[in-house]
Parts: sequence; structure tokens; C-alpha cells
Amino acid sequence: MEEAIYDTSVVIEAVAKNRQKIQGYVSILTVVEYPPALSYASKVLYPEKRDYHLAIRWQALLRRRGNPIPAVDLIIAAQAYNRDLTLITHDKHFEILKKEVAPDIKLIIEGKEQ
Repeated sequence: MEEAIYDTSVVIEAVAKNRQKIQGYVSILTVVEYPPALSYASKVLYPEKRDYHLAIRWQALLRRRGNPIPAVDLIIAAQAYNRDLTLITHDKHFEILKKEVAPDIKLIIEGKEQ
């Protein structure tokens, strides 16, 4: 599998089911949302200015269309996009992001490649 960044929803499930350490990245924002993520992540990724800029641009488009997405999720998605990482999540609202503003984002939702 390509390099990936794991969304908070996947990390929460990994901790709850006592799975092995995640082989890939988690955002520091995931660690802030869910501190046990730190012990399950092999690499922690910190947002850069370009990630915030992209998340703002996406959110402006999504809000105009009436489909805003939580800010933390947009920043994590921007981190994935800007680094050509696959975003792995259980949150279906990322489908809106892919459909409406970022069709080329690498995304896996609940095991279904998008």
C-alpha cells in the first residue's frame, strides 16, 4: 500500500480493538482530538501553512455549496493531498470533499477505495 495518513475515526477504532501500531502517519490534530493516537502512530505529521491555505480554499467552496466539513478533517485531508498520501477514514463526509472540490484526492473510506 502507498503511504497513508489515518483519520481520527480509524485510530479510535484501532485503539478500541487493541490493534497493532498504525503503519503510516497521523496528524498532530488527531493526537489533539484523541491523545491515545500518539501511542498507535508510527509517524506524526504537523500541518504546514500550505495545508491551512488549501483547507480554507476547500471550505469556502464547500460552504458556498451548503456542504461544509469539520475544519480538523479538512486540514487532515489537505495534509494528505499536499503530500500525495492516501487518506484512510471511516467518515463518509470525505466523499463530499472528493466529489465537490478534490476529485483527485487519494481516499479510502471503510475499506472502499475512492
